[in-house]
Amino acid sequence: MAIANIQTINVGLPNESVGSDSLYDAFTKAKTNFNILASCASPYNTFIGANGIQTNANSSTGVLTITNTGVTQLIAGTGVSLSANSGIVEISATGNSNGNSGVTSVGLVPINNTRLVVTNSPVVSAGNINIDLATSGVSAATYTNPTLTIDSYGRVTNASNNTVSGTVTSVGITPGSGISVAGGIITSNGNITVTNTGVLSLTAGTGINLSGSNGAVTVSTAPISAVTSIGVSSNSLSITNSPVTSVGVINLESPIGFSSENLANGAAVSLTNTASYFSTTGASTATLAAGTAGQIKTLMMVTHGGDMVITVSNAGWKSSGTGTATFSAVGQGCTLQYINSNWFCVGNNGVTFG
Repeated sequence: MAIANIQTINVGLPNESVGSDSLYDAFTKAKTNFNILASCASPYNTFIGANGIQTNANSSTGVLTITNTGVTQLIAGTGVSLSANSGIVEISATGNSNGNSGVTSVGLVPINNTRLVVTNSPVVSAGNINIDLATSGVSAATYTNPTLTIDSYGRVTNASNNTVSGTVTSVGITPGSGISVAGGIITSNGNITVTNTGVLSLTAGTGINLSGSNGAVTVSTAPISAVTSIGVSSNSLSITNSPVTSVGVINLESPIGFSSENLANGAAVSLTNTASYFSTTGASTATLAAGTAGQIKTLMMVTHGGDMVITVSNAGWKSSGTGTATFSAVGQGCTLQYINSNWFCVGNNGVTFG
């Protein structure tokens, strides 16, 4: 907008006073102009648009644009009247209290009164229309073994009682193997207890497989870590066929043996038979040679007809050389064992050693 009463300052050619105001007049006019501008200046420097208002200031042109972003126009529709198009506008309904001028009431009519019952219809202002099922003619009751008639809408239209047949008068249980029963026979009410008296559970031990924990259970052997060989050792027994790596028999033999001989007068005692026995008809002699380490030899008199003197090589009861064993009565006997290259007496019954 234009500002009135602005003073004009005259300025002539440079360095000439012709056509120019004096410095005093120029400064006075400038002061007056500043006062006029100050009095016309707006005290507002910030414009903020509220709801429905948008502001836009252009610093280059100094123009402030204010735009209405809310309602810019009102148009009356059906059943509505406006008192004006701008300013303060009053909006009124031109129909009934609901703003409509057509529908005056709402009602419901059942297609079939035997299936639906409608009450409080029509509603002309405010209210509820009630809808209910129509009675089917069947009395509300508990029916025994009933015969029912049902229509296509799923309604029971007829019900009648019938005589109950096949009534159970008692209940009992006959137990089989592994089952016990307590509490039967029931003729009115009660409990029957059935107990398993057989196998209650199965647990697989070492080397056993079970196909399941209940029902039909198959019990089978399970593979065990295989033994690859079995052997026997001994310091005093004779062992053959050891070890066994698949199937076989290990043989154990005692070095004592179980064979015997009837020792004749003047004969050498057998080293292959364990026992040597003799019967004499007069004075008799025999010899016993050196044996093998650990060998056992038994000597005994069964009939006495004269003394038997046996000369023993490497006799352990002598400091060295041979010794004698004299049998002078029935039943006398001794046991010798060859140890450390000598025969030693390890058992004696009446035999005289010399």
